[in-house]
Amino acid sequence: MEKVCGVSDVPSGSMKGFTINGKKILIANTEGSFFAIDAVCSHMQGYLPDGRLSGKTVICPVHGTQYDLTTGKVLKNVSWIIKTATHRSATDLRTYAIEVKEGQIFVDAV
Repeated sequence: MEKVCGVSDVPSGSMKGFTINGKKILIANTEGSFFAIDAVCSHMQGYLPDGRLSGKTVICPVHGTQYDLTTGKVLKNVSWIIKTATHRSATDLRTYAIEVKEGQIFVDAV
């Protein structure tokens, strides 16, 4: 586990991007529960920390793909028009084990 930041660095209802062991990872805080997921959208590499957080869903700022923070699964893929234009659809993202100890956030980004 790598120490990433303090709990206060990611307030409830927010998300923030970090680079951990060379990987871009998003940490989100939803009502005091923390989640870690890949920070780059699998569709067109949108930077998810620039998107929106809605409960346990992160929404990509580029084409609106939605991911479940708890599983990394695509909840809403890009529209068929965007899939046709870009020749791609989104795929699930990796999630990472996260632990909060003594006011610090640790992520297993191996």
